[in-house]
Amino acid sequence: MNKYTYISLREKPGLGDAAAEWFHSKWGVPKEAYLECINDYLDKKTEYGWYLCLDNARKMGNSTNGSC
Repeated sequence: MNKYTYISLREKPGLGDAAAEWFHSKWGVPKEAYLECINDYLDKKTEYGWYLCLDNARKMGNSTNGSC
């Protein structure tokens, strides 16, 4: 059975680049635009959250809480 875990990107900031790439691959928005928003969140310039859904520590999907 799969174990899903939801985490804030602040818990694993090293996944920021992979999260930006995932969003880019789904919607074609430039990866750099996602990285800018993600980095603002990681640097605590904004509280709009970025979250990951992990399946046994493997990234499954991403979501945001608001917008950049």
